[in-house]
Amino acid sequence: MGNYKGKSISLERKQAVSLEDAIPQFLKSMRWSAEMNEHLVLSAWDKVTGAGAYTLSKYMKNGVLYCGISSSVVRNQLFFNKEAIIEAINKEVLSDPLFSSKDGKGPLKTLILR
Repeated sequence: MGNYKGKSISLERKQAVSLEDAIPQFLKSMRWSAEMNEHLVLSAWDKVTGAGAYTLSKYMKNGVLYCGISSSVVRNQLFFNKEAIIEAINKEVLSDPLFSSKDGKGPLKTLILR
């Protein structure tokens, strides 16, 4: 039994937890879930679309992914496949064990191409 800043501390045995379970719990306790989810969406953009070389900027806010595209031809191709891209990004993110969601739905609702 120890004492830290006037508080009694006791060490107790707990059940072992796998890293697969511990990491998402840690992210939630540190309130990093939203940032991690955003990072997963941004990295899924490059993986799903293959347009990383043409992407000037990208950020996500309130379920909307904003992407600046340098080529008008690529932007038009992406625009016509917008719904499929949103679905593919959500599928990619939902399959990641670090993704956390309250409702089990994908984080991406809309895609804005500039």
